[in-house]
Amino acid sequence: MKILLIGPPGAGKTVIAEKVSQHFNLPFIKVGSLLRDLKPDNQYYGIIQDAMSKGVLSPNHIVAAIVKDEADKYPQGYIMDGWVRQMTDLEQYDPLVDAVFYMECSKDNSFERIHNRSVCKIDNSIYSFSDKVCSLCGGELAKRPDDNSQVFDQRWKVYEEKTLPVIEYYKKQGKIKTIDADLDILSVLDQVYKLIENFNDSAKK
Repeated sequence: MKILLIGPPGAGKTVIAEKVSQHFNLPFIKVGSLLRDLKPDNQYYGIIQDAMSKGVLSPNHIVAAIVKDEADKYPQGYIMDGWVRQMTDLEQYDPLVDAVFYMECSKDNSFERIHNRSVCKIDNSIYSFSDKVCSLCGGELAKRPDDNSQVFDQRWKVYEEKTLPVIEYYKKQGKIKTIDADLDILSVLDQVYKLIENFNDSAKK
């Protein structure tokens, strides 16, 4: 099963995708980390870093090549967060996913989560509250440099102008499954797990 996660910044897409990956043994393609982990000697490093620091989308022909290389490793399925953020992305690479989980979240909740979250300096695990060290590797936690109100406002604007049309596109295809991401994480996971289990049951029939 190939699943695409779509939603506003701070909706909890990465946290949910990590839980889904563990629970269903489904590879997780975390596009943001693929871009952040580019080495300084990579030809696209400067372009990607500049775009991310400003809260704007990186050039989609560059991201498409990176995402396709990663997705091709998992022909049996995956859960992906961070691709198809604008309609022109599909012109560069269409992952032909089975379902699109739209994590619907209010702007206030999205901002609050981003304001409170921290990231492990070693493995980029995301924490939503005031943890001191990463529970996975013991690494120090820190705020991401792009997690500030100015960048958030720009990212939200990009989401409204560019990503909402993508959601409408997938709705017309009948692939959208809407998740109430304003709820607590256990309630969100319950929604997601039931959707995947129902899909798997249908695929077996």
